[in-house]
Amino acid sequence: MKKSNLFRCLIVFLCICLMLVSTSSCGFLANEVKNIKGELIGNHFSIDFYDNFGNNIMTIEGKKVGLEANYVQSKSVDSEGTTSTNYELSSVTTLTIDGNQVAQTGNTIIFAEIAENAEDGIKKLEDFAIPDNITTNGDGTINIFDRNINKIKNLLGTPKIIIVCSQLGVPIAVYGGEKVYWEIPDDLPKTTKLNIDGLALYIHRANYILIDSDMIK
Repeated sequence: MKKSNLFRCLIVFLCICLMLVSTSSCGFLANEVKNIKGELIGNHFSIDFYDNFGNNIMTIEGKKVGLEANYVQSKSVDSEGTTSTNYELSSVTTLTIDGNQVAQTGNTIIFAEIAENAEDGIKKLEDFAIPDNITTNGDGTINIFDRNINKIKNLLGTPKIIIVCSQLGVPIAVYGGEKVYWEIPDDLPKTTKLNIDGLALYIHRANYILIDSDMIK
């Protein structure tokens, strides 16, 4: 392919992406709005704590919930005997819930945001049957292209099913949404953050499967 034709293809591709962003409810932007609100005043969450066997050991609801990591100090010595101080992400997380503090480590936790209208909140798919076997139809082009398309689709938000299990693999909950965006925060240990149709869902210390809804229809 000539360079001029390749350049035209790239321009068309970028224009399509910009049109999609401008005409869609972008999952990434919705997620950033939640981040800003959470930093300023906190978000309204139902917080479920689970043990390794998937038993719900505690539920806390808070209207102003914040989650942050803790850092620990460590010393290191180089080959010349010079001591330096390093800071590492601790496995202990601190929750601020309506002005109170909860520190915890080791448990599986699911933070599900509660909407102003409870009917519009994140809901578990109670009757969802986890498939034992999935066979795809062989669609797609080439991996490097599809991989980048999927990254763009994630920014916009796509229909997905989220299957959450305990650390021993026991199924805990299944969630789903039409516009799902996900990311791995670099400032929270063992945590994945999702935005499901405009609402936040944090999964901490859990096994999970995040799969396109089209694969299991």
